[in-house]
Amino acid sequence: MRETHPAGYDAALSAWQIFDYDEAQRVLADPTFSADLHAARQAAGVETTIPPVIERLTRASFFTMTPPTHKKFRGLVNHAFSRRLVNRLEPRVKEIAGAILDELHGAEEFDLLDRFAHPLPMIVLCELLGIPHDDRRAFQSWAGVLTSPESVAAGPGGAARLGPPLEELETYLAELVRRRRAEPAADLLSRLVSVEIDGDRLTDEDVVSLAAVMLLAGHNTTTMLLANLVVCLDENPGAAAETRADRTLIPSALEEVFRYRGPLPRALRLTTVESRIGEHTVPAGQPVVVWTAAANWDGRHFPHPDRFDIHRSPNRHLGFGHGMHFCLGAPLARVVAEVATNLLLDRCADLSVQRDAPLQYRAPRVNLSPDTLPVRVRWAA
Repeated sequence: MRETHPAGYDAALSAWQIFDYDEAQRVLADPTFSADLHAARQAAGVETTIPPVIERLTRASFFTMTPPTHKKFRGLVNHAFSRRLVNRLEPRVKEIAGAILDELHGAEEFDLLDRFAHPLPMIVLCELLGIPHDDRRAFQSWAGVLTSPESVAAGPGGAARLGPPLEELETYLAELVRRRRAEPAADLLSRLVSVEIDGDRLTDEDVVSLAAVMLLAGHNTTTMLLANLVVCLDENPGAAAETRADRTLIPSALEEVFRYRGPLPRALRLTTVESRIGEHTVPAGQPVVVWTAAANWDGRHFPHPDRFDIHRSPNRHLGFGHGMHFCLGAPLARVVAEVATNLLLDRCADLSVQRDAPLQYRAPRVNLSPDTLPVRVRWAA
């Protein structure tokens, strides 16, 4: 499609589609292409009944927010969730990842996604936000339901099934935010509650929504990144050996994972004015699917795109998005993934994916990641 129809209308999806890098980058950077997914579905004529709790918990989502609200919210959150704060987390991330691997030590076979890639970012995010230790099991349960392959693939018709766990999460976070307003602590939730720029502040409802989005979206993306990294290195033993021998290659290897097998293969936009998409003039109110996975394999920008190349430079992939919706949690995802990769290489003399049966993947139009990741491990002495 990228070569023959880089941009055009798909009647089956009732949406315009973009496959090539230049057009994808342009549209993602253009604020007249709205990221309001609910409006996009309505414009496509898809009848959806979104539970009120989903609308409340996504009200402060950067994925869908539009200017000028986006600029105000992003400024407030960037002030609270600074890069300096993320960098200070690195020693604690090492402790958490090390403790998880200590529990796994000696096991020759296990599911790496379930036992390592899933709990690590969840525990890190819980600590960052200030979720009490005794409550983290509940968060893992909620996240497991809400990010399961069944929920991801459920589509609008399955949204109602997510209502009860989301309501439990909302109730819990609302109470925690109220406690942080009364008694601030040294955590991100307290920083979000107190942050102020030019008289603008976040309401309790804003903070609850931001915390929910960070816990669920941020956790799931990092989990998938770690799983996809292990798969990529397993498929490319030369790259795995190089990375093991030279750990300075880990950052570029992770960027290549986001290009080669990124967890989020598409972005949905909505035309708010008459727009150009490729050679087409498109009226306002039209949904647009930007296939970042296809754009990241555009040979005009990425020579030999079908090669997993840990030396690729430059690597201006769209795996974290582009423009004002560039992923807020990208610095944290990079820190967690780099720490986790280093520790896996330190602790495991050999780590391979079990291929007795083909890996089963999630709904690839939404999330690209294995459902499970069975591995065999020979532990370092």
